[in-house]
Amino acid sequence: MEFLKTLFEAGALTWEQFSEAAKQAGFEVVNAAGGAYVPKADLETKQRELDTANTTIRDLREAAKAWDGKDPKKLEDDLKDLQTKYDTDTANIRRDAAIDLALVSAHARDPQLTRAALKLDEIKVDKDGKVTGLDAQVESLKKDKSWLFEDANGGDGNNGKGAAGGDGSNGGSGYHPAGGGKPNTVSDLGSALAEHYTA
Repeated sequence: MEFLKTLFEAGALTWEQFSEAAKQAGFEVVNAAGGAYVPKADLETKQRELDTANTTIRDLREAAKAWDGKDPKKLEDDLKDLQTKYDTDTANIRRDAAIDLALVSAHARDPQLTRAALKLDEIKVDKDGKVTGLDAQVESLKKDKSWLFEDANGGDGNNGKGAAGGDGSNGGSGYHPAGGGKPNTVSDLGSALAEHYTA
């Protein structure tokens, strides 16, 4: 303040005179009327914006390097292929789950063996979970290859009849494993077939 009092004792000064006198006294002054002065808060905000812009530019450059030399059409095709594979795999999982449930519900002796008799490409599951082409095949197998299934009451799948159409007590060739168990493995079914065709 003493500096200013001494400076203006002689009267009014022009901006150039004041600036020169201040500089000689060791002060730095700016002309705010010309926009030379910027509030600190504004300066910090602008600095943050600049830093963010620089970071974004750096990230974009890195991303551009990663895609450098790549064929956009091939990338699009690869993405479509991946989507198709995902859709196919998901549909197959849903189809397999539907088949497993249907075979258990139909009392298949060996679901894996029974599955092999199905035409999987004719079984479809839509996006709503509706299954087509499965029930008819299972019913057909229950008629044509009844030995693959137990009946609803836990019988031998032939409604008490032997594999050759007999009743199992008067000359029919129904398969009955040793120990009185029910055939429920691949080997048991193989033995049943062997007995049927050699009887």
